[in-house]
Amino acid sequence: MEKSLFKNCIISTGHNNNTKTVDILVIDGKFKKIEPKIIPDSYTHVSDLKNQLIIPGGIDSHVHFNTPGFENRETFKQGSAFAASGGITTIIDMPCTSLPPITSLENMENKLSIITGKSYTDFALWGGVSGNSYHNSNWKNDMAQLWDNGVVGFKTYSLSGMDTFSHLLPNELEQVMKEAGKMEALIGHHAESAEIILPLTQKYKTTHSNDIEGYALSRPVLAETTAVKRMINFSKIHNTPTHIVHISSGKTVKMIQEAQRKNIDISGETCPHYLAFNVNFLLNMGSILKTAPVIKSENDSEELWLGFQKNILSFITSDHAPCPPEQKQTESFWTDYGGISGTGTILPFLFSEGYMKGRITLEQFINLISTNPSKRFGLYPNKGILSAGSDADFICIDRNSDFIVNADKFLSKGKFSPFHNYTFKGKIISVFLRGKQIFSSKNGIFTDMLGQFLKRN
Repeated sequence: MEKSLFKNCIISTGHNNNTKTVDILVIDGKFKKIEPKIIPDSYTHVSDLKNQLIIPGGIDSHVHFNTPGFENRETFKQGSAFAASGGITTIIDMPCTSLPPITSLENMENKLSIITGKSYTDFALWGGVSGNSYHNSNWKNDMAQLWDNGVVGFKTYSLSGMDTFSHLLPNELEQVMKEAGKMEALIGHHAESAEIILPLTQKYKTTHSNDIEGYALSRPVLAETTAVKRMINFSKIHNTPTHIVHISSGKTVKMIQEAQRKNIDISGETCPHYLAFNVNFLLNMGSILKTAPVIKSENDSEELWLGFQKNILSFITSDHAPCPPEQKQTESFWTDYGGISGTGTILPFLFSEGYMKGRITLEQFINLISTNPSKRFGLYPNKGILSAGSDADFICIDRNSDFIVNADKFLSKGKFSPFHNYTFKGKIISVFLRGKQIFSSKNGIFTDMLGQFLKRN
């Protein structure tokens, strides 16, 4: 039996910005007691956390770690190390950048055989249904088997740039939504309408051959809202739990709010780059900010923050998708790789720019980075909460220290960031996974890869 007592911990009371001081007892990787004063026995290892803020381990439910697959861009080992360095103790890996994609149980078992023992963080998996797999007569059976074996949901696209994971046509997407509704399975959707974007892409490639502005014009807000409107309708008709990934526009936030008012089971996420930047930054910074969906206006950024403040958007994710520098710097912005190296910076960003600047409360911060994704993806109450019986995943933060983003020192393969040289308020001092330290600001990442596969509850 392993016993660890952490004294002088500041934790949230669960109400706005209110905090309290407690001691935390961890036994065999689980929280045992969280009380004002705990007296240790002689077999307990005691640590004084000196009034650091303690929050549940972060959950990043949207990463592309690529193993096995496009490992020249990222690997599970390096991606999870970067996540851990930023306070993320659980990641959920997307199915579309594995080779083969996670569209069948066979492919999932192949991935697990390769990544097991190669993660610093705990991990769950998305399944997926692509245009490619839909044309396999077994796609319904594949969905059922993946769901029965613990995937958190199924990723789909209205527009995909991947030959190995193509998008579904609207009628195909509805059939997938119908099948998911029968299973009460969650659909996670990349909402960009192909029927709008593809013609515009052809148009602006002609008139803006190497132009950043052309790329932005080819992916308007209308493309997102059209796809989201369709998903809301399908979700209502087929009673399918639905989640919209990486939302970029304020209009989408309002659509989701209205759907939620009608008791449609729909949630949404956004990413730091949509909160912090607007299209003018894209025009100045270039491909380092190239993503799909594209960065929108300053007003959209403010509407996304309001989505957090009003509890319309459920959580923040990174959409971590790095690549080698040469793939970001091709001869044309149209062929530059779209993606940001971000799983190690989402928690520091939200803590600094959200909580410390008063945009959101401490309670909202914890919900957005940990509790809400834990509940949405079937990991609660093992994850996402400081509570007796839960996994002892937690982060220690010094609110009085600053953190300067240095992309050159990222543990990821992708050593670039639009936040390079930004100063965030609040510094992560140490990170614990099931009671064991996996990262410290002093010593860096620890050598043992303790991450385990998590099945949806």
